[in-house]
Amino acid sequence: MFKEKKYKNIIIYKMGRSIGKFTLYPVHSFLVNDIIIDTGTPYTEKEFLTAVKKKKISAIINTHYHEDHIGNNSAIQKKHNAKIYAHKDSIPFISTPEKNRLRFYQKFVWKLPDKSNAIPIANNVETDDFNLKVIEAKGHSKGSIYLYEKNKKWLFTGDMFCGIKNIYLRSDENFNEILKSLEMISELEIDTVFCGLKGVIPHGNIVIKRKIVFMKDLQKRTMDLLNKGFSPKKIKRKLLGFEDIMFYISTGHFSKQNLINSIIKR
Repeated sequence: MFKEKKYKNIIIYKMGRSIGKFTLYPVHSFLVNDIIIDTGTPYTEKEFLTAVKKKKISAIINTHYHEDHIGNNSAIQKKHNAKIYAHKDSIPFISTPEKNRLRFYQKFVWKLPDKSNAIPIANNVETDDFNLKVIEAKGHSKGSIYLYEKNKKWLFTGDMFCGIKNIYLRSDENFNEILKSLEMISELEIDTVFCGLKGVIPHGNIVIKRKIVFMKDLQKRTMDLLNKGFSPKKIKRKLLGFEDIMFYISTGHFSKQNLINSIIKR
């Protein structure tokens, strides 16, 4: 699946591997003037290259190094001679994607990306129309960043938002660091969120603050139950219910239990 639409001055590409009519976990890329923010999955390389064939692309910015965000780096870099920018902690995984040690489900859904060459991103990135401030984002992965356009009140979040009531977590994510990072950026003026998973989300400050409220409430209820003697497994079942298909597909790498465990480990 590959779809293209426009939002004001930005072109949005939504893509994902399709099995019949069903698309597995779609991701979004954003073309801001001549810069692409994240490049999606290699399963859509042909469609992506066709879509940007006549576009001017001088640079790629990766919000982090996960396979669904760097998947077409190499192809676009070669076709457009584009420079790739990322946080310094993401660069080793972009240049050698094998270091990310993908599980079977990640290879099946998104595929192992080809190697690409990235350089450290500066504190600000200027385009013809925009000035993107680079803000470090902790909790989802090493080397994650937000990109904030102050004049437009836009925030590109990579995978730091992913919906208000997210009840799953990867085993290598940190719930409490994600919460702190969201609290930090909630102080900015944000009209629109550009999310790697959800795409364009209006009322940015409102949705981010609603997510913070949800996370704090879940954090409090988890710790209250822990202090009453509940085990992490019983807390998960009481607050979030049984595991579902994502737990089994990812062999536990992506689960409700990971979320509860991460809250407790603070």
